Amino acid sequence: MISLVQASTATPQNKFSTTELVATMMHKFSPELINSICSLGVENRYSTMDNYAEFLMGAPMNSTSSTTELGVNATRRCIEEWGGDPSEIGLLIAATNTPDQMLPCLASEVMGRTHGLLPRSLSTVSMQSQGCSVMLKSVEVAQWYLAANPGKMAIVLMSEAHTPYVAPLLRDEYFGFREVARMRKNGKLNDQGFESERTETTLAIQSMLFGDGAVALLLGSDQSGKPTFGPICHLTNDSPDDVNLLTMVSNSSHPALNGKPQYFMRPAVPQRGAHYAVTTVNDVLHNPMSPVSDMSQVDDCLIHTGSKKILDGVCSQLHLETDSTKVFKSYEVLENFGNLSSGSTGFMLAAKKEWAGPTMVVGFGVGFTASAGLMSVN
Repeated sequence: MISLVQASTATPQNKFSTTELVATMMHKFSPELINSICSLGVENRYSTMDNYAEFLMGAPMNSTSSTTELGVNATRRCIEEWGGDPSEIGLLIAATNTPDQMLPCLASEVMGRTHGLLPRSLSTVSMQSQGCSVMLKSVEVAQWYLAANPGKMAIVLMSEAHTPYVAPLLRDEYFGFREVARMRKNGKLNDQGFESERTETTLAIQSMLFGDGAVALLLGSDQSGKPTFGPICHLTNDSPDDVNLLTMVSNSSHPALNGKPQYFMRPAVPQRGAHYAVTTVNDVLHNPMSPVSDMSQVDDCLIHTGSKKILDGVCSQLHLETDSTKVFKSYEVLENFGNLSSGSTGFMLAAKKEWAGPTMVVGFGVGFTASAGLMSVN
């Protein structure tokens, strides 16, 4: 068994509320789009930019932090709060979907900034562009390492800076999805115009959905009084078309992105995401090694913060009340930090202080893939 010994987070110093950002963009957003943004479930997010609102209006980006810096800060805090001997750490796994640069990868960049803290001889694994379900996959990699290296420990790091990837909103008007559909129905948009308007709506919503932050998990072999992982189950590309539910092109042709990557999310994501989440959860519950066989026996369910709509859909299919204590941390992280992709469930673990009974952890995203796993204290 592999235990979670310590979980620590780091965020940029710059915090922006949805109310503040929407007020800045009020003259551009239709009332229907504003309602959609306010229904995302995100009240606040942190940005590596100290001028995020101005950036959305077209100002140059002014970054005060980065994916790598956030990862270094989370790693340092994790080791400091643990209080043990860093020489016991033999593996660093670093995951991100938003690297500062293509090469070297995040693990090497973190190593470059942690001289005197992390041993130079430790093994490194970078798990980049793995989407939002990478945490439990990284935990399994650490489990294999720890089984082969008794007495060692491992750090699993997830660090994301989404806001620098967001497109500035330079148009005069942005509409809601239903408004765009009505425009096409009423003959005001042809098919090409409809797709263009829908893309603009998606970019506006993405600017309000994602946030920046990092979380580091310190893992060790089975330790008394610490929560352990297992079993863990995965599902990838259940239907051939699912591979394109979430995609990102490396060089967007959209003028506002100026050649930066562009993220695409298909309309079926909420429905398919719920399917993947429920399937992997049921696989865990039916695993012979599972200590529970029903969600009623689980104290907490930590679900990736895709959006409120996605969370609501997963809760519905798992027969969980959206206002129940079991899913409180999922909605809380979404509300206070936005969609953190790879780091979302890690933030929930860092906030969890009491371990009375088993906890289910669920992540899903690009691939299309999902992972679910149980955690419990022996």
